Amino acid sequence: MNNTTIVRTSLHKGLRMGRRAQTRIANLLTYFLLGVGMLFTLIPFAWLLSSAFKTQEKIMAFPPQFIPSPITLENFKYIFEKTHFEVFFYNSFTVTAVSLTSQLFFSSLAAYGFARLRFAGRNQLFMILLGTMMIPFQAYMIPRFMIMRVLGVLDTLAAVFLPYLFGGAFYIFLLRQYYLSLPRELDEAAIMDGCNFFQVFWHILLPLTKPALYTIAVLEFLASWNSFLEPLIYLNTQSKFTVALGLSLFRYSFGSRIEWGPLMAATLLVALPCLIVCFAAQKELIGGIATTGIKG
Repeated sequence: MNNTTIVRTSLHKGLRMGRRAQTRIANLLTYFLLGVGMLFTLIPFAWLLSSAFKTQEKIMAFPPQFIPSPITLENFKYIFEKTHFEVFFYNSFTVTAVSLTSQLFFSSLAAYGFARLRFAGRNQLFMILLGTMMIPFQAYMIPRFMIMRVLGVLDTLAAVFLPYLFGGAFYIFLLRQYYLSLPRELDEAAIMDGCNFFQVFWHILLPLTKPALYTIAVLEFLASWNSFLEPLIYLNTQSKFTVALGLSLFRYSFGSRIEWGPLMAATLLVALPCLIVCFAAQKELIGGIATTGIKG
């Protein structure tokens, strides 16, 4: 081995080591930034969790203490004794359940029509549907309120879930892309076996879209459960309030002073269903997003 070969080998080794060092530094920097971001994300929730089990004096004490001492459950007791929070939970679960089941069924049905059925103006109608996604809620907020008034459903839970009974544009788009990724041979084989179009949809294709349905279920649950503006517009009676509106009542329920303990406890209870759903469906949610392509 001559000197030139030795020099080249040394240079290649040095370059490889340099690339490895750069990769390690980049990874460390990435993990550091992610850790800082996670810290800033978790601190508010940690403070919420801690304050829910503290007295008002401990919450306002300085310097603040993250670990409550002593731990008290009076805040949770106060919520259900002095407010109608169990009614708010029932209302939110009702609205969320109706919206969720309706969105899943009708969005799937509409997406199947756009992906599999051939009819005049199909593509144009789909483009119009996508165009509605660009219209902000504030643009049709007043017209929708007037429609609800004409229908006579103002100050009822129906006013909150009625606009979402027949699917949403984004969910239809998401499911249509999923249907387009499925081979048409499935439809043809089922039709040859005597199935009609609805049977093909219900028995053959719909079970194959479970990853996308999980994604839509989680997104719709979070959207319905956390909805604040629409219940605020349509509901006036406290017995019809959802949990989001119920939380807003804590600003006025204690006179000029905000009781942070009950407010934090109520916020924790409202956040728990969302956390449970997200953690329980985490694998399906990521899989649904990853497998829902942009075909067609």
